[in-house]
Amino acid sequence: MIRKYGHIIMMAMAMLLSTACSQSSEDSELGGDMPVTDYQTAISFSGNESQEEAVTRAASKSLSENVTSFTVWGYKNMSYDEGTGYGDLQTVFPGYTVNWYANSAATTTTNTNNWEYVLPAPSEQTIKYWDWSAKVYRFFGVTGTKWEAGDWLLGQYKLNQTVGAYEISLNANATSTDAINNTPYFSHLWFSTGKYPEYADKQFGKPVTLEFLKPLTRVRFIFKYVYPREGVILRDQSFKPTTVGGKIARKGTVTISYPLKGKTEKETFATTVDTSSGYLTAFTVDSDLEDDAKDYVTLSSGQMTSDGWYIVAANKSQGSYTLSVTINNDAKTAVVPAEYMSWLPGYSYTYIFKITQEGGVEIGWVEYAVTPWTDLEADHMVYNW
Repeated sequence: MIRKYGHIIMMAMAMLLSTACSQSSEDSELGGDMPVTDYQTAISFSGNESQEEAVTRAASKSLSENVTSFTVWGYKNMSYDEGTGYGDLQTVFPGYTVNWYANSAATTTTNTNNWEYVLPAPSEQTIKYWDWSAKVYRFFGVTGTKWEAGDWLLGQYKLNQTVGAYEISLNANATSTDAINNTPYFSHLWFSTGKYPEYADKQFGKPVTLEFLKPLTRVRFIFKYVYPREGVILRDQSFKPTTVGGKIARKGTVTISYPLKGKTEKETFATTVDTSSGYLTAFTVDSDLEDDAKDYVTLSSGQMTSDGWYIVAANKSQGSYTLSVTINNDAKTAVVPAEYMSWLPGYSYTYIFKITQEGGVEIGWVEYAVTPWTDLEADHMVYNW
């Protein structure tokens, strides 16, 4: 009798083991569910505002301080070729909603950082597991709502999937505080391979942290003094496109392209600026935190209060800019070449004009600094020409 029941128990255990091994780790739009190998680990998410790459990296700020929901897409490549890169694409997350719930971390296997994608009914979003046989995973996300039909409104995004990439298009608008707040965030491409052995900063199999940023940029210009500034009076400051009638766009369309195959590990973007309205003709207030009398205007006029940053549309291609200023009744100018006027989303650009006393007070040289757009200032690299 004992042998009989022991045989039945062994058969039941074998059936359970067979069932567990045949469970799919993810759903695939292309079919061919992949079996779990070794063990199951649920995929989970968190979202931060990107700090980009700085010489001194400031601490990331949780995305939940500004938004509490984003949409995520996830893909895996099951093959690799030395010539063509990663292929055999399978869909893992076909646009899942991920919501923020305060103090909910570790309450489910898919929630490690208060972000959850297995949502209450009638949601059909199910738990997804890491596939250890995958060559690489790719994740990316966006905030806001999906455009369906009618007018394309601020806060909505458009989708377009091509053969080798997924494109997300956003309306970017910096013409007012509300417009800036309603402009969606997009994330960098999260890319990690399953290579063995472990490599530095390997994220494969760990909670996925997406780095989000606004499709906007910010710009300021500063005067620095080689000699004491006493007795130096500046008037009529203007930093604007050299081309007569040139405009500084504060809104436009940004399209981010996420590669799904091949060797490319980063997203690319393209912008179409809109100068039909809301544009600036010049930056007219320099940033000078030492001057308590500096009259910073509001965002409705194109500039942040208190710290002298202008928020504008990202613009990869524009001509040179010219700085004009009257120094002690003498008109002076300096031209910044077009190669230094490419503005990428999520970055801050500082143009530093040095005031010297060589041959009378004049503009001596210019420095150019690029830093991540953060609420915390980080040390930055300064480039001279």
